[in-house]
Amino acid sequence: MLYENVFIISGQLSKKSADDYYDDLIKKIKDTGGKILKTEFWGLRDLAYKIKKNSKGYYYMINCECDPKIFKEFDTKVRQDVNFIRFFNLKIKSISKDQSLLTEQK
Repeated sequence: MLYENVFIISGQLSKKSADDYYDDLIKKIKDTGGKILKTEFWGLRDLAYKIKKNSKGYYYMINCECDPKIFKEFDTKVRQDVNFIRFFNLKIKSISKDQSLLTEQK
């Protein structure tokens, strides 16, 4: 099944620490037999309102093909870790090859 996953990681962390959390998620998907089809970093952004005492967060997006059981593990990990502010997993029919408008330009 194809999924789009968006994660918001605490803006109180350094960029390197946030990337480490993100890389850990990518590794877990690959280790459980999933395929990473597309990733994007949307940057450090202001939140509309404070969440878990955070006013900023690092936004990451992953498009992958994997077993839905993987997200049960993610759900547990994310709920227990205060550095994950929000996340959502969405089942999709296809993946756009274009970069989204939110992708941080270099």
